[in-house]
Amino acid sequence: MSRIKNLIFDLDGTLIDSSEGVVAAFHYAFAAAGLPLPPAEEVKRFIGYPLETMFAHFTDYSPERLRTYFRERAAETIVASTVPLPEVEPTLAALRDRGFRLAIATTKIVANIEGILDKLDWRGVFEAYAGGNEVQAVKPDPEIFRLVLARLGAVPRESLVIGDTINDILAAQAVPLPVIAVASPWEPAGRVLAACPDFFLDSISQLPRVLDEINTRRSPG
Repeated sequence: MSRIKNLIFDLDGTLIDSSEGVVAAFHYAFAAAGLPLPPAEEVKRFIGYPLETMFAHFTDYSPERLRTYFRERAAETIVASTVPLPEVEPTLAALRDRGFRLAIATTKIVANIEGILDKLDWRGVFEAYAGGNEVQAVKPDPEIFRLVLARLGAVPRESLVIGDTINDILAAQAVPLPVIAVASPWEPAGRVLAACPDFFLDSISQLPRVLDEINTRRSPG
């Protein structure tokens, strides 16, 4: 088997926390539509899911209208609220030191991806990225992973996905790509494990060691 060379990361809940900005934009959308505001902690449970899925959990109001309202405020709040999750930055540095090529595949729109990369000084860390507004269907559809592979000039047998939700796992499996799940700030571990990722990590800091083990097993001899 080929060694893993390319790592495709989810963003929210895997590398970053932008939850305060997501909740602020979500509440703005519901207020603009004259709807009661859902509890912040309940909204956070759906971060990383398609907006339509998030909206449908709380209301049958027009998702197109809610999406428009959400994006009006998200342009101001998402990037501003974003912080790296614990252990992410040293882990990314360790992976780059090992020669891995890093990429991002997320439901976030490209403008927010680029704003986050600039804010966190990650432009030089990731070689490719793709956002939810660049594909016809977001995760759990596998289209976004195929797009990132194409942008990397990479093949599935040398690539691996890291994410925190069932949608990341299902999309990766559909390519197919091996997938490592990391403990999510919002998605219950039992739900993630039920999707059968190849590995489950309590902390992203475990990722370099696990990848070393995977590539040792894949090495000839």
